[in-house]
Amino acid sequence: MEKFNFEQENNNEALESLMGDNFNPEKTIALEKDVDEKNQEQPLGDYEAHWTEMINPDTGETVEGKVYTPEGDSAKDVLIVCPGYKGDFVLQEKGYADDMCRDGRAIVFLRHNNLRTKGGDVENYVHCPQKQETNSEYTGKGEGFDVREANREVLTALKSLGSNIDNLDKIDIIGHSWGGMIALESLMDIAKEEGENSKKIIEKINNLILLAATLESRPENYEAYQSYFQADADKGYFKDMDAEEMVEGFKENAKDFNEDNLKNLPKNIKVTSLNSMIDGDINKEEETVPFHFKLDSSTNPRLIFFQDGNYGPNEWNDKSLGGRGPEEHDYAGSEARKWLKKIIG
Repeated sequence: MEKFNFEQENNNEALESLMGDNFNPEKTIALEKDVDEKNQEQPLGDYEAHWTEMINPDTGETVEGKVYTPEGDSAKDVLIVCPGYKGDFVLQEKGYADDMCRDGRAIVFLRHNNLRTKGGDVENYVHCPQKQETNSEYTGKGEGFDVREANREVLTALKSLGSNIDNLDKIDIIGHSWGGMIALESLMDIAKEEGENSKKIIEKINNLILLAATLESRPENYEAYQSYFQADADKGYFKDMDAEEMVEGFKENAKDFNEDNLKNLPKNIKVTSLNSMIDGDINKEEETVPFHFKLDSSTNPRLIFFQDGNYGPNEWNDKSLGGRGPEEHDYAGSEARKWLKKIIG
């Protein structure tokens, strides 16, 4: 494949309509094709797709990802998806775009900053061959992984929409696994900002869906988490990731998710915790349910557990994603998308 040249002409009108100047043209690729859950090339649906870098104009913070925009009129609704660790769930993005990028909705599928883009199985987390063909070795600024920086990735995506916020009807957010933790931290941070633009952004947020969210606060699991992160640090998935620092970040987040802080979430945001009963990573008795009942009732919190495990026709019949095996925590081939479509509308 011919190496991509960022200097080639790109059609960025759809991104300009969505974000104004709050994206980086030098890190933007107009995608002619997409890839499916097995990393096989597929044609685009009735939408445009770009890989781009989004910018928080207030701080200069950035986050990269794949942005799907409806053809024709400017987007009125936006769905932001923050994946799990190391990027679990992004393999399904084309399916979500085919289902949900319609009726004026744009979909923003984030990638975590400082993720390596080449080598090993990172294609399952980058999930964009065109990005991998560039000279970029890491997503974001490549300055090294930091948990507190990761916690602001959703905030950065939200702020990139700021110049167009008056033209949007609503914003919905899905945080899958670790992405649920990031989404919560981002929303608590933006709620503390006093600027008029931040307030406008918050007013447009309709749903926060914590899809199999990791809200880890059980001390007995921290040692296992550190071993898990250390193995990935040794493989270099993220630039200069420190396993001990990663676990310390999880501990800080757990402290942040106390009743007082959670009651400060903006009251217009409806919070739904959506979980599959067959997901072994979800502990409803010690983690999910206790967390949920810390939420203020004014956010109309919903706690949904659905029984599933059937992979229907044409839905990952070999129960694999990107060759990773049966990833039940990815919620592939399940009822999750049906629930999400009901919740988002």
